[in-house]
Parts: sequence; structure tokens; C-alpha cells
Amino acid sequence: MLQWLGRKNRVDGLVGLSINDRRISLAHITRRRDELALEHCIQHELAQQSLRDGLIQLVDEHRLAGADTNLVLAPADYSVFLVDMPQVEEAEVAAAVRWKIKDLLDMPVEEAVIDVFPLPDDAFQARKQMVYAVAANRPKLEQSIEVIERSGLSLSSIDIPEMAMRNVTAQFSDDSNGLAFIALKASGSMMNVTRNGELYLTRKINTQVGPDALLEADWEMVRDRLALEIQRSLDYFESQMGQSPITQIMIAPRQKDTESMMNSLADALASPVGMLDFYNDLDAPSDVTNETKGACMMAIGAALRTDGAGSV
Repeated sequence: MLQWLGRKNRVDGLVGLSINDRRISLAHITRRRDELALEHCIQHELAQQSLRDGLIQLVDEHRLAGADTNLVLAPADYSVFLVDMPQVEEAEVAAAVRWKIKDLLDMPVEEAVIDVFPLPDDAFQARKQMVYAVAANRPKLEQSIEVIERSGLSLSSIDIPEMAMRNVTAQFSDDSNGLAFIALKASGSMMNVTRNGELYLTRKINTQVGPDALLEADWEMVRDRLALEIQRSLDYFESQMGQSPITQIMIAPRQKDTESMMNSLADALASPVGMLDFYNDLDAPSDVTNETKGACMMAIGAALRTDGAGSV
């Protein structure tokens, strides 16, 4: 887990940030007692602007210089591996995992930043201890860090989308009996299984689901493939991890076909599928639309961070 000591914080709350060469997604959340407020929620298309200039512009416009910031990595910028917990001292786990996964990496092991987060104690019914290992490319990570620091933001942590999604479900749903939460995207989908705010299982789903997926001629074939991947993950959670069956399945809000998607997946899975509606539970300025909130879900999840789990 890497932490950066930035300039003195002059802004309340936490900024969640998701960046790539095409756009910036930024969410700024403050906490007052038990109430959350979404102070800013922005999706900024870069067009001909550089990432550096675009981020500087947003920080200046919204007076966010000095704000503590949690960066959530893009899916292409890291890998996650489920591995046995090495039998070493806690302080040596990350180093031991580095050599355990070195042949699985798509980069030289010397260039990898490695962090681990353990599964809950009752995962796999205590038959074995497992950890998730996160590997990110150090040179690319350092480029992002430099851009963020030069913008005036104070980078305090780095997360992965799986943990941003975990933060959303922990804040806006009751997962005490277990919850499968799925984000369906054109770039590839992602599924978390959580219980009591803890992440038990996460899977990247290869099936791509674009904004107009239901209108495509091959949707039923795509849907069946998607449902099969979801069901296999649920079966693994139950049979291999020794957990009670998941009966609550939710998808993240989509741009325009959420209800139809819920119904279509419910038919394929023979199980109810709901939507995790965090829109109405998060106070926001009147000019922030639900569409923008949905597009910025990962940034919002990053801004909801309250602990150190899942950072790199």
C-alpha cells in the first residue's frame, strides 16, 4: 500500500478520480456527521486537451487545490490474482506474493507495484487462506501520480474499481445476506460478491455490454453468455468458497436501458435482478444529472473510501 504525503489539505472531504487519455471523471464527497454530500460530480471530455491541462482546469475551476484524492485505476492499468496466502510474517506477504505471481505478469516483475488484500476469515470456510494480489505498472503509475500532483490535488491513495464498487454497495445497499453487484460496460464488465461490506469474490466478465446492447441483433446470444459467466461465479462462491447462495443480484444504473436490462437478465438467470439506486441517497447540486452520477460511479466509489483495503 503506497501513501503519498502531499501538500496540506485545505479542502474538506475526499476527491475520487478516474482518468484516461479521453476523459476525466471526478467526484468530491464530504461527510458531516452521518450525512454524505456530493459536492462535485464531473465527467470532462478532453477532446484536444491534454490530461494534465484538463485536470489543472478542473481543479482551478472548482477550487480543489490541496484536496485529498483517491485515484481509481482504469481496468487496463492493473491485474488481480487470487492466490494462496504465503506462510510468512504479515509485513512480508506482498514481497512473497510478488514472486508467486511473477510468471503471470504482463510486465517485468521489477516494474510491478504489488499490493494484497485478504479475503474475509470465513471465505473458503477457513479451509485455506487466500488473498487478492493487485499488480500495476510502476512507470505508468508514476506518470499518473505526477499529473495529479501537478494539478494541485493531494494524492493520498490509489484504489482499483473492484474496491470502488465495494464502497458503493457498502454505503447504499444492505448486503448482510450477500449481494452480487454487476457493472455492465462496453469495455468489459465487472462483478463483485460482498457480504457485510466485505469483498468475497470479484470477477472481470469478458462479455462486453454497450449502451445499445439490447438493440443489437445478437443480444440474446450475448445475454446468455453473460448470464453463464454470472452463474459460474455464483456457483463458485457457493460450492468452492462454501458460502450460502446469493439471492440478491443488482446491476449498476445504465444510461438508458436499466429496467429492460434487469428484466432480460432476470429471464436468463431465472432470478430477480434489481438496480442499486444510489442516485437518490446522495445529495448533489441540482445541475448534476443522474446520467452524470452513473458515468462517474467509479469516481464516486473512490470518494467513498474510508479504509485502506484494496489500495496499491
